[in-house]
Amino acid sequence: MKKLIICLAVATVAVSCKKIQAGGNKNTLKLEEGVERYSDDAQIGGEAHGHEAAAGHGSEHAEKKSQVSIDLNGVALKGFANGMEDSMIKYLKSGQYASATEDGLKNVWYDFDNVNFKIGSANQLEAGSQGQLDNLAKILKAYPDAKIKIGGYTDKTGDEAKNVKLSQDRANFIKAQLTALGAGGQIVSAEGYGSQFAKVDAKASDAERASDRKMSVRFTK
Repeated sequence: MKKLIICLAVATVAVSCKKIQAGGNKNTLKLEEGVERYSDDAQIGGEAHGHEAAAGHGSEHAEKKSQVSIDLNGVALKGFANGMEDSMIKYLKSGQYASATEDGLKNVWYDFDNVNFKIGSANQLEAGSQGQLDNLAKILKAYPDAKIKIGGYTDKTGDEAKNVKLSQDRANFIKAQLTALGAGGQIVSAEGYGSQFAKVDAKASDAERASDRKMSVRFTK
């Protein structure tokens, strides 16, 4: 009788162990399938992110740089080291503008590095753009004798007449924004150049052509 009970107990334990082992293998298989699925999802997400960047307009989706504090005669502005604000302030502080000639100024442009239009738009800025317009207005007010010209540019793709119109409309928009901020009297003109000064071939990648799509300002008399 004791032997029969012992045999039954051993058989019961063996069956239980077999069930546990089968369950464990099944769960492990599910986990492995899940990892593969998550890996696929990650790849899809990467493709979508890449597509979003490619659909943008170049520098607008470039790697973000850290902003620094820039001194404007005791007023702290947030901008990029050696960026537009920093370079313009350094030039004005040097005192060279007072004796500069139009010929000496006309080929020195300062590119906006944080003002970006939405794709195809001439009156809608992407988030974060207003800060640099505010900074430029503050710089002009700090140096009321300084005058600027605004320039708009496109890459070589598309219809040139439309490119010129888009760049002109964007230049006019920047002028209107600065005027609303109280600096309009220091803006001599705003001009859209289309792709006239574009350097990158139209067949190049969108990222390569991004350097040709920009808004700039220069000092003038």
